Amino acid sequence: MNPRSRLSWAAVLAFALLPFQPTTAAEFYVHPDGHDAHPGTLAQPFASVTRAQEAAGPGDTVWLRGGSYVFSGTTIEIGVLLTKSGAEGKRINYWAYPNETPVFDFHQLATPVRIRGFSVKASWLHLRGLEVRGVQQILTNTNESWGIRVEGGSHNSFERLNLHHHEGPGFFIADGGDNLVLNCDSHHNYDPDKRGENADGFGGHARQDGNVFRGCRAWSNSDDGFDLIHARGVHRIEHCWAWSNGFVPDTDQRAGNGGGFKMGGWLLNPARFPGHIAVHVIHHSLAFNNRAEGFNANYHPGLLRFYNNTAFNNPTQFNLKVAPRLTKPVTHVLRNNVALGAAPPLSGHERNPPDDQFNSWNLETVTVTAEDFMSTEPKGVDGPRQPDGGLPELPFMRPKLGSRLLDAGIAVELPFKGPAPDLGAFEVK
Repeated sequence: MNPRSRLSWAAVLAFALLPFQPTTAAEFYVHPDGHDAHPGTLAQPFASVTRAQEAAGPGDTVWLRGGSYVFSGTTIEIGVLLTKSGAEGKRINYWAYPNETPVFDFHQLATPVRIRGFSVKASWLHLRGLEVRGVQQILTNTNESWGIRVEGGSHNSFERLNLHHHEGPGFFIADGGDNLVLNCDSHHNYDPDKRGENADGFGGHARQDGNVFRGCRAWSNSDDGFDLIHARGVHRIEHCWAWSNGFVPDTDQRAGNGGGFKMGGWLLNPARFPGHIAVHVIHHSLAFNNRAEGFNANYHPGLLRFYNNTAFNNPTQFNLKVAPRLTKPVTHVLRNNVALGAAPPLSGHERNPPDDQFNSWNLETVTVTAEDFMSTEPKGVDGPRQPDGGLPELPFMRPKLGSRLLDAGIAVELPFKGPAPDLGAFEVK
């Protein structure tokens, strides 16, 4: 080895022994009164998410300051287009600045197309704490516009979003898998040009597996609260609430379909499914006061799993109708559910009886009544969330101590307290 080589190896060794300096993630700021020529600092913020997206990379955070971000005009099809992806373990974060609410207002956007407030075509993003409102449906000869539409992005998290007063679904997954919609609200969506038939709270229609709605609320939407009608990939709905859907918002005027949770595909041909038919799961969810039904299988050609849900005061509680064209029977599985109200617990199940055990209507010699619950008054269901974004803790439809619903269920590979699961959406002990 010559001296030059010895020096080179010594330099390499010295460099290797230096303390590791982790790469520091960058932070950028956006403010309604900012300017896209600014450097994006707290003192000199950008004005738009579009400019912040240009600057941010995997692992970075874009802080969105409070105030109104107003979109207007007749030429813009998409208000905010997100196309730059983060990476596994290094999401790009678009977060509300602490204790502030950024409001994205699209009501003045009047382009004659199917408008998207946010279009997400990227992966490994995290949106948190945003209010998105007012997307219009200008065209009258087609279907809905969307508040937020995921159309190709996967592995994203959407957290603590408030979506409302859109003329179409508040939140819609058209394409992409393994997205988490966490502790979000979607309400007062109504498409008057279609008589309310397309304005859902949440839609999951992707062909990919792994999309999850968790801790979300959908109310006063003119169509359904949650809708999986075209989903070919497996979706899950967990710990969600849906009520007062199927009306013109804040009236008793009939509008769209009116389901709390529409779990399947309307008359879909099993031959069209790629290799398998999705088995969707809904658990620990609550549906009440919807115009048509609480939980709807909607002719799904594959089985559905309903675990630990509560249906209260819906004209139809669990609607299990299957597609007439099916040659093989479909046996939906129901465990640990509760139905209370004038309507029978099950309907549409005569042609293909479900596998229903350990539900409130299976209790021997016991009829569940309002006396089994702490309260049957839905006071506070649309109230403030907990500091961590969780659903409010309310007495509504929670079994009281001593209720016959406690420990009356059977384990279904979901966590529970006590010797056995309680029946319904809430574990009491």
